[in-house]
Amino acid sequence: MAYRQRRVWGGGAHHGHAHRSGELPGGANDGAASSGTGPGTPTVLRPPTPRRCTQSAPVALTRRVRAGQRGFSAVHRLLTHALTGMDRRLGELAPRIQPRGDYRRPMERERAPAIRAVLIDIDGVLTVSWEPLPGAVEAMERLRAAGLPLALVTNTTSRTRASICARLTGAGFPVSVDDILTAPAVTAAHLRENHPGARCLLLNAGDIQDDLTGVTLVEPEAQADVDVVVVGGAGDEFGYAALNRVFHHLQRGAHLVAMHRNLYWRTADGLDLDTGAFLLGLERAARVEATITGKPSEAFFAAALAHLGADASATLMVGDDIESDVLAAQRSGITGTLVKTGKYLPETHRSADGTPDHVLDSFAALPDLLERPASDSR
Repeated sequence: MAYRQRRVWGGGAHHGHAHRSGELPGGANDGAASSGTGPGTPTVLRPPTPRRCTQSAPVALTRRVRAGQRGFSAVHRLLTHALTGMDRRLGELAPRIQPRGDYRRPMERERAPAIRAVLIDIDGVLTVSWEPLPGAVEAMERLRAAGLPLALVTNTTSRTRASICARLTGAGFPVSVDDILTAPAVTAAHLRENHPGARCLLLNAGDIQDDLTGVTLVEPEAQADVDVVVVGGAGDEFGYAALNRVFHHLQRGAHLVAMHRNLYWRTADGLDLDTGAFLLGLERAARVEATITGKPSEAFFAAALAHLGADASATLMVGDDIESDVLAAQRSGITGTLVKTGKYLPETHRSADGTPDHVLDSFAALPDLLERPASDSR
């Protein structure tokens, strides 16, 4: 009697076994129907109702693969071999196709030429209360030895450039008067250009008249007309009577020029209020807006770049004030570097409107940063 293999549809004890024609596993009610009555008539089998697959299914698959059929395991092995070979080939090619440097910031890498000039804030970066910070003198010496052009840019309004230079050289810093650019010096240039011959009332803590060449100053108590009120650094001079006189002049139409709007600064005793805290009140009360000549104004950074003859894209600014020093420099196209000394506060850093290009523990780490290859410096 001829045998034919039954197609397997479901599991069970007879799953995958051959049966004689007309003999149905599981009895006469297993879903089969005969197409004839004679013993030689072939039997047509209907597929039984699918059953839940049992543990014998892998055995059936194995046998089918061994019989030359293309089962899942055979295809899986072919794919595994192909993918393994592909992985090996990619591994060989990886060193050739791997990008150089930080592939996540290609545009910044292309835009970042080597640093050829440095702008350095003084208070809080090089000194605190005019005492050198650890490693600052040595770092400045390394920059000088490298022949890197630099300028000390400061909103300090309590001393003239000559006085600042004397204090820094006395502490060991290799600097000269020509290296120092102050907010008063830039303010004088602004007044000469935009308010020539104007009668100016100066409200400032400290004597800076030597840096205000070409500016006509009136006595603080003078009752004469004032064309421009110039606000410098805050101190004991910022009492009620002085601020009220300024307010009256502004009401009569005087222009308001401020050397900066810093809210506070670092001293040996901690943070002290600075001009910005008073300037906001004057602007609000008199309904005017001050022209800022020091940091963070673009005019100040433009003056610093012109002083060095440097391009913004190849210049780095280092400061302790993330807003006035670092982010302001970046808006002028200068690389901004924040140091965690001076007035630096973690909460101010976190809440800032932008991100510095670099953050250093102190100015002492700057030479090492500048000596890194350009692709590793960000």
